[in-house]
Amino acid sequence: MFSPSPTPQSNKQSLIRSLASPIVLTLLSAILIFNLSTAAVAQDFFLVVSRVQYDGNTFGNAETYPYIFTDPTVSGIQGSIHLDLYAPFPNTPSLFSLPLTGSSTSFSSKSEGALTRSVDRHYLTYMGYDGPVGAEGVSNSYTTGANLAGNTNPLFDREVAMISADGSVLLQPEANAYSGDNPRAVVTVDGTQFYMAGNSDSTVAKDGTGPGTTIGARYGTPGSNSSYELGVYVAADRPDETAKQHVKHSNFRGIGIFNGNLYVSKGSGGNGDDGIFQVENGTGNGLPTGTGNTIVQLLGAPATDPVTGNASPHTPFGFFFANPSTLYVADEGYPNTDANGNLIPDPLAGLQKWSLINGTWQLDYVITDGLNLLKATTIAGYPAPTYTYGIRNLTGKVNREEGTATIYAITAQYSIFSGGEPDPTNLVVVTDPISATTL
Repeated sequence: MFSPSPTPQSNKQSLIRSLASPIVLTLLSAILIFNLSTAAVAQDFFLVVSRVQYDGNTFGNAETYPYIFTDPTVSGIQGSIHLDLYAPFPNTPSLFSLPLTGSSTSFSSKSEGALTRSVDRHYLTYMGYDGPVGAEGVSNSYTTGANLAGNTNPLFDREVAMISADGSVLLQPEANAYSGDNPRAVVTVDGTQFYMAGNSDSTVAKDGTGPGTTIGARYGTPGSNSSYELGVYVAADRPDETAKQHVKHSNFRGIGIFNGNLYVSKGSGGNGDDGIFQVENGTGNGLPTGTGNTIVQLLGAPATDPVTGNASPHTPFGFFFANPSTLYVADEGYPNTDANGNLIPDPLAGLQKWSLINGTWQLDYVITDGLNLLKATTIAGYPAPTYTYGIRNLTGKVNREEGTATIYAITAQYSIFSGGEPDPTNLVVVTDPISATTL
């Protein structure tokens, strides 16, 4: 269960506790466990949290935060990126912060901000933009390597940031990745390559040229601004869609590596399927190389049902494998409202736990206790109530002696300001028995 204060762990699920309170003008976008070799604090791990901060605008709009995000003439504003180090104790201040100077993120984008740790544990990775803080429209801009004729300048490449354990940062522009839309996540094995996830403009289909060719799960390397799509996913249940719409079938959100395999999530957009997918190496296990690899859905549903027109019940974001047969999924949920403007509960929003049984992933339960879903929260200095309606990015650690998994996650917020996009968010934690199949 989620709780705003420390609570002793029971023999079942512990309270999901609030580790970091919302901070006005910032978004806590993603988190990662990061091991440090230090004797200064008696801890075997710390948390590194990516935080996106609103620093005003450089295009002369006099509107104040957060009201500027309700201005229909403003097409997004770039925020600064900071990596904050925390000890994993509730309501404690960060130990220090590292700014990612030279890179930026679309401040209000709900889909950006993922922070991941490399498989060899030597690096953190983040994907943003090679664009200035405070600028407008960078997230909608085209990149230098995938620009449509007639598009107006300026062009902004997307950008991978790789942070070493000593704090040094490598910034790698990507000229043909996610042109016209959002870069979302990136992970590396050992710093010699990047696996990326994101979205792009569907102006041109995959068999043409332009931004439509820059989508999906992609592979790049340090020192090169060019990447390639590892494989194409096409939902078999959508024969009604055009080639242009099929581009959005690979509109991925999260990315991760487990047991030498690559996985992605999709939970936004009205085309294709939403769920968790494996990007196979050809048609089998292993990290993919080259193009033409197979993308296989592990769990999910059509993003829009071709018969009923209903949206998928799943809105997955980050995910964490506790073992090969236990998967935790952050489900953002839907902030839908009824005729009276009241938020409608989403039964799948929160922390989902899935088990692999006889080759099929099955949903065990959804942990929500303590998240206080859809309950109005007033934050000092913020001019409107904000509502938690699910969670987005997450990470986790396995406590082998206890047989539990501890999951750290970032909340999804909703308010009157642009659907909650500029709202402050929470960092929360829960511990769950891995063997449990009922809540």
